[in-house]
Amino acid sequence: MKNALVCSRSFGTVSEVWDEILKENGFRISRVPSEERPLNEEKMIKIFKESDPMIVICGAEPITRSVMAASPNLRMIMKHGVGVDNIDIDAATDLNVVIANAPGTNTESVADLTVSMMLALLRGVVQVATSTKNGGWERFIGHELGSLTVGVVGTGRIGYSVIQRLLGFGCQILAYDIIENESLAAEPNLNYCSLEELLKNADIVTLHAPLMPATREMIGAKELAMMKSSAYLINLARGELVDEKVLYKTLEQNGIAGAAVDVYAVEPPQSSPLLKLNNVIATSHIGAYTYEAMDRMDKVCVDTVNAILKGEVCPNVLNPQVMDQK
Repeated sequence: MKNALVCSRSFGTVSEVWDEILKENGFRISRVPSEERPLNEEKMIKIFKESDPMIVICGAEPITRSVMAASPNLRMIMKHGVGVDNIDIDAATDLNVVIANAPGTNTESVADLTVSMMLALLRGVVQVATSTKNGGWERFIGHELGSLTVGVVGTGRIGYSVIQRLLGFGCQILAYDIIENESLAAEPNLNYCSLEELLKNADIVTLHAPLMPATREMIGAKELAMMKSSAYLINLARGELVDEKVLYKTLEQNGIAGAAVDVYAVEPPQSSPLLKLNNVIATSHIGAYTYEAMDRMDKVCVDTVNAILKGEVCPNVLNPQVMDQK
């Protein structure tokens, strides 16, 4: 019997069909108990030793060299998602462990949530809804999204989809990326520019960059000071893109008007001071949590696992040299 370890909280939550397909292919499935969370490296090593999985379907848990080495039979780590900043891919390659992800599966859901965050911030939806439920009758005066300039940091799949939605509203868009998208650059309402120019001129700044050494805390004290005091910051990408302590001070002192945060440097973020601020919309990393995205993600995970074990080539494998060796 082949062991499959599911660390991801969300794999199989929409439909049990994907669990059944794995079982039909000879896998015995074990899941990380909820009482074990949050998962650190020490816990993950223990879990890997006890379950000795051949494949692992992971979420945001730390997949380090020591964690992978704890399972002698490990052949594959499948990310139930897109970002793989929690996985040591170099170590996996050294250990002959295949790493794959599910690119594009959450694009539409994250883009939808991004625009909904913009609208909620601009119209004070959370504050007004809370006030009305408590017996108030406040009339918050907001802004129309189409009248504003939005800065999009990162124009990959998700950033591109956000921009397509914003163009429908009639927004002026400033975009920043190391690699410019030629089709976007041709849009009359969009201009690529430096990060500094974007931060200085945007009414809303939304982050869609991947987490890597060059982008860690790319929004810090200097960058936040560039933004308008009336501007909003949205982060649905990775918590570590922003210096959270500096963001808290900036928001507390009304350096910017507000923020919407779905991701945090430490999750769950019970100790984050951002949760205490009235000008922050804080959600629980729900960007990919739609029925449609979950189903797409589950399908890609199962299809990839089955294909890899058959020796087939998959474009979403991130260290194909391991497949060549196998």
